[in-house]
Amino acid sequence: MTMLFPDVEAWAVTHLETALAARPESYASNVHVGTAVPEPRVDRMVVVRRDGGGQTGIFDNARLSWRVWAGTEADASDLARLVGALLWAAPDGNPVVRVTHESGPSRVIDDSRQPQRLALTTIRTRGEQLS
Repeated sequence: MTMLFPDVEAWAVTHLETALAARPESYASNVHVGTAVPEPRVDRMVVVRRDGGGQTGIFDNARLSWRVWAGTEADASDLARLVGALLWAAPDGNPVVRVTHESGPSRVIDDSRQPQRLALTTIRTRGEQLS
């Protein structure tokens, strides 16, 4: 059986863009969501990246890391907790079957010195059988 699995990065970007746009919290407004840091940088960003995982039968267990930046430590923490909640609430079977928290969100210091958090989740999706 040959399976075609969803692009988990594309799904996460679309899901988070839509979900964050609907949130009333000030730290959830004007958030860039993508697979890379934009040029020029912005105050609030969520960057997702597939960091491995494997396929088993009809399922893909994608390890997805996500980094959150904001203008203050408090906003970075709040935005990271919100992103985590939005991902963990996502499973509906189409295409996400399960979301498992692996680690974080943890404080990360990079060259930008912008407050940042990093977390890792496993996103289980169901593939479609190719005919």
